[in-house]
Amino acid sequence: MKSLKFILAGAVTLLVILVVVSNTVEPGSPSSAKRSSAADDGKLRIGVLDSAPVYYRQGSSAKGFDYEMGLEVAKTVGIKPEFVPMDFADLFSALDKGDIDMIASQVSVTEERQKAYDFSHPYFVTYLSFTTPKDSPIKKLKDINGTRVAIVAGTAQESILKAQFPKAEIVSRKNEPAALKAVAEGKADSFFYDAPFTDGLIKHAPIPMEERIVYPSDKAPIGFVFRKGDGLKDQANSALDDMIIDGTWLRIKTEYFREYPLSELFREQGVE
Repeated sequence: MKSLKFILAGAVTLLVILVVVSNTVEPGSPSSAKRSSAADDGKLRIGVLDSAPVYYRQGSSAKGFDYEMGLEVAKTVGIKPEFVPMDFADLFSALDKGDIDMIASQVSVTEERQKAYDFSHPYFVTYLSFTTPKDSPIKKLKDINGTRVAIVAGTAQESILKAQFPKAEIVSRKNEPAALKAVAEGKADSFFYDAPFTDGLIKHAPIPMEERIVYPSDKAPIGFVFRKGDGLKDQANSALDDMIIDGTWLRIKTEYFREYPLSELFREQGVE
């Protein structure tokens, strides 16, 4: 009987050791991507695009719409956040490897992405814009058909343009500066892109330009991204629901996107 007690005690001790070791794996190690929850080690590593309005530094302080949203979610669920700024192209591979636990970077929810990742409830929608020279006759959405529109190759703007403005001519360029250059050189009449990013791009445009038209696309919701099966997704959803009800979401949205019209997606949830 005593020997049986010793065997059981030894088994319990070994189990405790295994649990302690499994929860002290360093971030980025091969096994870190297999954690059942982003909160397993009491820290939430949030990957953010290192660019306004997602995440940027203002003096010694961090700012940004997605930064503020991620901060509130971490605070609500009681997990210490650690923001990891990087290029957008590196975010998903970092999530795959376990270097980060969540992406907060204006990521649109698409069918293709949902096959590989879990998304939270929407916390924003994609706002689209047409940027034009300051003397452009384009003033409303109805003016777009029949004009030449520059886009960045490989972005969702191409399919949106084809669906919503079938008579517009698509002028595809490899990146944002090249698209703006096409407008400046008269090879395109406007630049179609995600509105939150165009303000910064306009500052470096080759000719005076302005963001002429801005509108929300409820069919392109934006959510936090998690690895498949991460239990934190449900906690994030609960936190987002609370933020909408208590006005926190509207406060943050107003701080960064005061001029953007409120999407119907959020009006339906009671945001006024």
